[in-house]
Amino acid sequence: MAELAGVSIKTVSEVVNRTGRVAPATTARVEDAVVRLGYRPNLSARRLRSGRAGAIGLVVPELGSSGYFAELAELVVSRAARHGVAVLIEETGGVRERERDALLGPRRSQLDGMLLNALRLTDDDVPGVPDGFPVVLLGERQVGALDRVAFDNAAAARLVTEHLLEVGARRILVVGGDPSVSESAVQRLAGHRAALEAAGRPAAVRHVVTTQWDHESGLAAIAGALAAGTDFDAVLGLNDALALGVVRGLLDAGRRTPQDVLVAGIDDIHTARFTTPRLTTVDARRPAIVERALALLLARITGADDEGGLVELEPSLVVRESTTPAT
Repeated sequence: MAELAGVSIKTVSEVVNRTGRVAPATTARVEDAVVRLGYRPNLSARRLRSGRAGAIGLVVPELGSSGYFAELAELVVSRAARHGVAVLIEETGGVRERERDALLGPRRSQLDGMLLNALRLTDDDVPGVPDGFPVVLLGERQVGALDRVAFDNAAAARLVTEHLLEVGARRILVVGGDPSVSESAVQRLAGHRAALEAAGRPAAVRHVVTTQWDHESGLAAIAGALAAGTDFDAVLGLNDALALGVVRGLLDAGRRTPQDVLVAGIDDIHTARFTTPRLTTVDARRPAIVERALALLLARITGADDEGGLVELEPSLVVRESTTPAT
């Protein structure tokens, strides 16, 4: 690797382990050599030398159905690699026992810290976390006094609901996750209701269909709403996967988006930019969440100063074709 990059072995070590000050151009050459050679750090050897594994955990509910967590994981892996840190990813299915096992089980011994998106953990689980093991929560659920980096879900739903009202929606159907088990659903529904109430339209809240969070659920929800004769001229999917399923379901029923029904989502997953029509949504600030959470976790691992606590990032509306009918 040193020969390929044209540097000394010591310089390679300083770049890979982030232990020295190396010029940006030299760092870039070494990192290019790392990629070209497919280098992976030996975690056991690194732990013996430094007392650290050089690896963190990323624990998420799932990686496939919504697209959100897969994109989040990709960002974590790429950003962590810039710090010479490997990432071990674990799916929990949103099951409390699996979340608790990820946090407290034996696999934790391979890690220096953890980024954790929990759906079911409670404060009762936190006392079991050993002192000194850094954990940063991602998402809506607060557990104990752990650091948390999140996206303002209520503000996101307010933004997109206000937009739908501004472009002419009168009867908005909401398709989303079960608020009895999902903090994000609770917050997004609250934001939606707040926007309706501010516009003097609180009665419109009756149009809510509870589902899972995937494309198939969006398609099934809209088919059910149409079969039941539900009156709506716009649909808010509480995530993009649902909204995209809705668009497909409307098309199957001969309804066009946006000409017949306006459709919007939340999260701005990558696919939303390439559908027909392109989906109006809310940017969930994934890159900023990952950068801030990773910086906070690394600071906890190394003992550097970082105020931490709760960091909540503001959303921004992304208007695309699904809510902009031609005039």
